[in-house]
Amino acid sequence: MPILNTRVPAYKKRADLEVEWKDFRGGLNLLLRPTELKQNEMAQADNVLLKGSGVPTGRWGTARYFTVNATGTIRGFGTYKNTMTGTNELLALSDQGYLVKKNGTGSTSITGQSWPSGTQIRAEQLGGNTYIVSSTKPLTKYAGATLVPFTPIDAPTNLSATNYSGASGAYTWSWKITTLSDTGETTATNITLGSLPQDLTRTRVDIRWSAPSVSSSSLIKGYSIYRGLSGDETFLAGVGAGITTYVDIGDPASDIILSPNSNTTAGINSKFIAKYNDRLIAVDANDPTKLIVSGRYPNQAKFSWADGGGYTYIDPDSGEDITGIQVQPNSDKIVVYKNYSQYQVNLSTINIGNYVILDLTYQSISTSVGACNQDVIQTVENDTFFFGRKGIYVTGYEPNFLGIIRTNEISARIRPYLDLLNDTDYLTANALYVNNKYILSFPARKELVVYDRERGSFSGIWKMPFGISKMLNYVDSTGTERWVIGSYDSNQVYTFETSLNSDDGTLITKVVRTGKSDFGSWSNIKILKYFYVMLRAITGSATVNIIIEDRDGTTTTTKSFTVTGSAVSGQSGWGANLWGSIGWGNTVGAPVVAGDELLRYGTLFKQARLVQVEVITNTASSNFELLNIRLTGTKQGEASLSSSSRV
Repeated sequence: MPILNTRVPAYKKRADLEVEWKDFRGGLNLLLRPTELKQNEMAQADNVLLKGSGVPTGRWGTARYFTVNATGTIRGFGTYKNTMTGTNELLALSDQGYLVKKNGTGSTSITGQSWPSGTQIRAEQLGGNTYIVSSTKPLTKYAGATLVPFTPIDAPTNLSATNYSGASGAYTWSWKITTLSDTGETTATNITLGSLPQDLTRTRVDIRWSAPSVSSSSLIKGYSIYRGLSGDETFLAGVGAGITTYVDIGDPASDIILSPNSNTTAGINSKFIAKYNDRLIAVDANDPTKLIVSGRYPNQAKFSWADGGGYTYIDPDSGEDITGIQVQPNSDKIVVYKNYSQYQVNLSTINIGNYVILDLTYQSISTSVGACNQDVIQTVENDTFFFGRKGIYVTGYEPNFLGIIRTNEISARIRPYLDLLNDTDYLTANALYVNNKYILSFPARKELVVYDRERGSFSGIWKMPFGISKMLNYVDSTGTERWVIGSYDSNQVYTFETSLNSDDGTLITKVVRTGKSDFGSWSNIKILKYFYVMLRAITGSATVNIIIEDRDGTTTTTKSFTVTGSAVSGQSGWGANLWGSIGWGNTVGAPVVAGDELLRYGTLFKQARLVQVEVITNTASSNFELLNIRLTGTKQGEASLSSSSRV
C-alpha cells in the first residue's frame, strides 16, 4: 500500500512589491524614456526648483522693478557705482535708444549719446567710469553725469619716401603711417618706394607726413610706422605727437603686429567688453576676429601699443567670428569663444627697438565646442559655464596639470529639448548665475532652463508669461541683492522674488511628474494596493494624479485628489475626491501655508503594468514641497499581460 503525504503545505504569502520616490536629486531627465529613469529623476518638471536633499518646490515668482523709457524691449543693462559719493545706479537701454538709470518705479534718461533702435549694449566699470560698447556706436563712458563719446581723428596726409643712400635693387617696399589718440589708432596712409634692395640695412629712407587736422593738438598722442612688402606691413617704430618724420635704416619690423583695419580713435565699436585685471578687453565689430586689449589703468580706455595695449587675430579668415570673451577664473587666461571653437589667449611683452610691446598669443582649447553669444557666458565659482550650438558646457582651469583648461558637457539630460532650438534661440539666449543655479533664458520661447550646480542636475523648465532678454545680478544702494531681468516683450524690468508664487500677478502652473515604474517587473501585471504621498509647506492647493498603464495598454488617471492648506494653522482637510464627496476635516477659509508634513494615503486595487505620479498646482498663488511618494502592490502570475499581446 503506498504511503501518501497528506499534510497541507504551509501558506506563504506573496511578498508585496514597493516603489518609492524619496527625493528628486537627479533632476529633470529628458534624454531617457520615462520607463528608464532612476527613482531620483523627473520625467517632467515645469516651473520647479530643488531644495534640501532634492525636494521639488515651485520656482521664484517675479515682480515689476521699473519701466525703461516709454516703449520698446530691453536691450542691455549696466551699473555705475561710486563709493566716494554713494552713487549706485542701475542702467538700462530699450529700443527707444536712450540709456536710462532707474528712478523709483520709472527711469531717467542720460544725455550725451543715443543708439539706433534694436542696438544691444554691454557695459563694464573700471577706473571710476562705466564703459559702454555696441556694434553701432563707438565706445562711450559714463561717470555719473552724462554720456561722453570719444572724439575721432584722421590718418596723416602728404606721405613721402626718399632714398638718400643711393643703394638700389629690385624690391618695392611699402610704409604705412597711423595716428594715435587716447583711445586708439587710425587706419593707415600708405606710401611705396621701388628700386630698393632686399636688405634695407644698406639704405637710408626718410619718411615724411603731415599731421591731420584736429580741433586740439592734444588729441594726437603720436604716430605708428609700419613697413613691409605691399600688403604685408608690420609694426616698425613709433614717434611722438610733434614729430612728422622717420628715418628708416633697416631696423627689423615685428613679425606679428599688423597695421589696423579700422579707425578706433573714436573708441572701439564692439559687441563685447570684459575686464581683465586692470585692463579692458573687446572685439572689433568691424573686424570680428580681432581681439583688442587696452593698456593698464589709468589707460584702460586706450587700445594702442603706445599706451600698453595690443591686439591679435584669433584664427582669422576661418569663416567664424568671435562670439564671446571671458577671463577664466583662477587664472591669467583670456578665453575667446566662437560658435564651434574656443581659444586660450596669453599676454606677454616683447621688445622692438626701444619699445616694450604687448604680445598676445593663443592656442586652441576646442575645435568643436563654442558659445553662441556673449550673454550665455557666466563665471560659476572657479569655472565658466556657457551655452553653444552643441549644448551647455563648463570650462575649468586645471593648475596642477600644466595649466590645462578643459571643457565638459553638462546638458546631456536635456538634449532632446535643446534639439528643438532654432537660430533665433541661439542668438538671443542669455544666462544668469545666482543662488547656485545657472539660469539659461530663451526669450522667443518664453522659457528658461535651470541647472542646479549644488545637485549637479537640471531642476526643470521654467515657463514665463514673457520672454527674458537680459539678466543681471545687482546689489542696490541698500545692500540688497536683486536678480534683475529685462523683458523681451515690453519695456519692463522685473526681479525674481523668492517669496512670490506668481509672475506679476500671473498664475504659475507647477508640474512634477515621476518616471514610470514597473515595480522591477516589466513583463507582469501588478495589483496596486496602497499609495502614500507626503508634502510640506502647502500654499493654496496641490493636485496629485496617479497615472497607470492598464492591462490593455491604455494610460489613465486612476486616482486624483487635492491637498489644500487650511485656514486653521497646522490643520488640513483630507482633500477632495479621496473619501467620495465628503470633506473630512476643515477645508473652508482662505488657504495658508501648512508648514508641517502632510501625509495622504489611500487604496487603489487597480491592475497596472506601469505607474506614474504627478503633482500639479494650477490655482493662483499655490505652491508645495514634495517630500516622498510610495506605492505598494502585488505581482500577478506569469502570462498576466493582455491576451491581445500574446503571439
